Amino acid sequence: MIQYILEIIAFQLLFLVVYDLFLKRETFFQWNRFYLMGTFLVAIVLPWIKIEAFKTTVSQEFVGYPMLFWQLDGIAVTPAEEETSWLASLPTEYIVFGIGALLSALWFGYKLFQIYRLKENGTIRYYKDFTKVVVKKSELAFSFFKNIFLGEQIKKENEANIVAHELVHIKQWHSLDLLFFEIMRIAFWFNPLVYVYQNRVSELHEFIADSIVAKTNKKEQYQLLLAEAFQTQNISFVNQFFKRSLIKKRIIMLSKTKSKKVYQFKYLLLVPLVLGMLLYTSCEEELPLDNREVLIASSNDDAGLIASIEDELEGKSIEEIIRSAYILGNEGEIKDKLLSKEDFFRRMISLRLAINKVYEKSKMERKVDIPYPSTEKYNSYVNREIAFKQLDKNLKVSINPNDFSVRLVQKDDKNLGPGEFMKVGSVKDLTGQEIRKINRTLESIKGSKSFLFLSDDNSSFLIASVKNANKVISSEEQTISQTTYSESIPFEAVDEVPIFPGCENATDKKECFQEKMVEHIKKHFNYPKEAQDMGVQGRVSLVFIISTDGSIKNIRKRGPHELLENEAVRIIERLPPIQPGKQDGQAVEVPFSIPITFKLN
Repeated sequence: MIQYILEIIAFQLLFLVVYDLFLKRETFFQWNRFYLMGTFLVAIVLPWIKIEAFKTTVSQEFVGYPMLFWQLDGIAVTPAEEETSWLASLPTEYIVFGIGALLSALWFGYKLFQIYRLKENGTIRYYKDFTKVVVKKSELAFSFFKNIFLGEQIKKENEANIVAHELVHIKQWHSLDLLFFEIMRIAFWFNPLVYVYQNRVSELHEFIADSIVAKTNKKEQYQLLLAEAFQTQNISFVNQFFKRSLIKKRIIMLSKTKSKKVYQFKYLLLVPLVLGMLLYTSCEEELPLDNREVLIASSNDDAGLIASIEDELEGKSIEEIIRSAYILGNEGEIKDKLLSKEDFFRRMISLRLAINKVYEKSKMERKVDIPYPSTEKYNSYVNREIAFKQLDKNLKVSINPNDFSVRLVQKDDKNLGPGEFMKVGSVKDLTGQEIRKINRTLESIKGSKSFLFLSDDNSSFLIASVKNANKVISSEEQTISQTTYSESIPFEAVDEVPIFPGCENATDKKECFQEKMVEHIKKHFNYPKEAQDMGVQGRVSLVFIISTDGSIKNIRKRGPHELLENEAVRIIERLPPIQPGKQDGQAVEVPFSIPITFKLN
C-alpha cells in the first residue's frame, strides 16, 4: 500500500511539473482543464496497470544465511495475552489514515453547512438559469452549482458582469470539478498534491470564465471591476469571483495574446511520460537468472555428477569442506543469483560430508542423515527461491522448509485438490492482519494433506505441507555457519561441552546446557510492542561463539524484521558467563546456533 501511495504522488508530481513548465501559460484553457482532471485520475489508475509487452524484471539481492545444524530445536515465544479491541489490532498506519480522513470529512461537512446557512439567511430569487441568493450586509460574490451568492452591498452596475461570469461556471459545471477534488482531499488528505491540483483547477476556471465574458463585455471595464475589493468566503469548492491571489493572474491572462494552435503539440509530451510510467509499473521483482534453462534441469547422470564431486572433495579437511559450502551459499559470485545445478550438488554433498565427519570425529550416534541431491530436489529449490522472491518478507520466515513447500501456480494448473483459498491486496506487501490470518491457516494445514492457495491480482502461490518434514534438515539449515571454524570445534563434536551455570554437577551436561538455554530465553524474552503492532512474526536464526573465556561473541542473526533480530540478540547478550568447552584438555571456541520463533497469539 505504501508503495502504491508513493507511486501516485510521484506520477502526479511529474504531471504537475509538465503542466507548470509547458502548459500553464497557454490560453488553451479547456485543454488544460481536461489535462488536470485526466492526469490526476491517470496517476491513481496507472500503478495497477501491467502491460505484458513492457514487462521486465528487477533483481533483488538474494542472501542465504547458513547453519550447520541447530543445537536446539526451535524455541517458540509469544507475547503475553492481552484483551485487545478490534481497533487495537489494526495497523497504526490504518488508524492514522482513518483519523485524517474523518477530520477531513468533518471539515468538508462544515463547509457545506456554511453554504446552507448563507442560503437560509439570504434572500432567494429564482431565474431561468440560476438561483440568486442575496447575502445581507456583504460584498460576497461566488457560485456553487446553480446558486449565485451576491452580497447586497455590491454595486448594481457591477452585478451584470459578475452574474455573467458566474453563469459560465454554472453552465460548464465547474463546481463538479472542485467537488471532486474536495472528495479526493478526504481520501488522500496526506497527499499535498491534491491541494495543488485543486488550486490549479480553480485558477483555470476563472481564466475560462474571464475569457468568455470579455468577448461580450468591454475588456477594460471588466479589468477595472476585477481591481475592486470584494469580500471572500473561505470555502475551497466554490467558484469565487474575487480572490486576491488570483486577480493579478486573471488580468494578465485577459491581456495575453491567444496561443498559436501549433503549441497544442505540447500535449504530446504526455505520450512518452505515460509510456515511461507504464514501463515502471510493469516491472516485476524476480530473481535474476542468466540462463532460464536452469528452471528445468536434466536428470541425466545425477549419479555421475555426485561421484565426480565426491572425488573432488576426497581427502579435504572438514574446515576446507565447510568453507567450500559456505562460499557457494553466501560469498561467491552467485550471491544474488540461483545456484547452478552443479553448484547446488556440490554444496549439498559438501554439507553431507562435513556432517558425516563431525559424527565420525565425535563418535556420536547419528541423529540426522542428509540425503544425496537430485535433479528433483534442485528443481524444487529453484522454484521455491523464485516464488520466495515475490512474497512479503514477513511471510517468508513463516514458511519453514521443514514444514511447507511453496511454488508459483501456473495458469494451466488444474485439480489442486482440497485447500484454503485466500485473496490478498498484494503478496509482496501484506498487511499485519493478512499475515496473521495466513499464519493461522498455515498452522491449521501443517502436517496435513491440505494446502493454502494464496493470490493477488498478478500471481498465485501454492503453499503445501511437507510430510515427515522434521526427519529431514532443510536446505537452509544444511549449510555452514558464517563463523570461521578453523579455530573452533562444533558443539556436538567437542570433547567437553561448555557448561552453563548450574550444570556443573549434572550427569548430562549437554542436555542441561540446552535446558538452561531454553529457560534463559523464556525468562528474558520480551516481544517488541512495535513488532506486535506491525503484525511481524517469524523465526530469527542465531549463531554465536562461546569463547575460551566463556564470554559470548560474534553474534550473527537473520530474521524477518530488525525488531525481532534485535530482541533475539538482546537475549543472547544477557547470557551469564559460561565455562568454555575443551578439546584435548585445552579451552576452545565453540559455535552454538539456535532458532527463536516469534509467534503472535
